[in-house]
Amino acid sequence: MTTDMIKNTETNGAADANGENVKSFEDAYARLEQIVTKMESGKLTLEESVKAYEEGAKLVKYCESELARYEEVIKKLAGN
Repeated sequence: MTTDMIKNTETNGAADANGENVKSFEDAYARLEQIVTKMESGKLTLEESVKAYEEGAKLVKYCESELARYEEVIKKLAGN
């Protein structure tokens, strides 16, 4: 039943820097960690930093939507 609920509420993934769709929350989160590390290194140009920020913002939005989606699944399972 849980798998059916999740499948029925699937969303489109965010695109990473290569234009490929992120397949899961875990993939998006891992990519966000990579972006943060690169940005904190101070080795990116201004243009690279802006592109990284833009990608990161899209991934954050995707992660937030995934968390909200799974929160709804949990509420349904809990009977709320």
